[in-house]
Amino acid sequence: MGKISVVSKDNDDIFKFPCDYPIKIFGLNQPELKQTICSIVESHVGQLHDNQITTKKSSKGKYVSITVRIIATSRKQLDTINHELQSSPLVSYLL
Repeated sequence: MGKISVVSKDNDDIFKFPCDYPIKIFGLNQPELKQTICSIVESHVGQLHDNQITTKKSSKGKYVSITVRIIATSRKQLDTINHELQSSPLVSYLL
């Protein structure tokens, strides 16, 4: 399955850092998906709290979407997080 990222690198000026930024990740419903995502994001933003993470299973339970809300501090930070998430074999799509 190919990976898709919908984050654009052309619109740097649409963000005023720091800002609230949701990262939505889709993958197969596997126990290690959430832990992998949290580890990647926490390495760039510090410890996440439960209220920053929302999970939702697909109607048949095969897939899960995980939304992580962070305070983004720079375009470079967002690009690095997105690149590392895309590199994970557990992640199918990013929005």
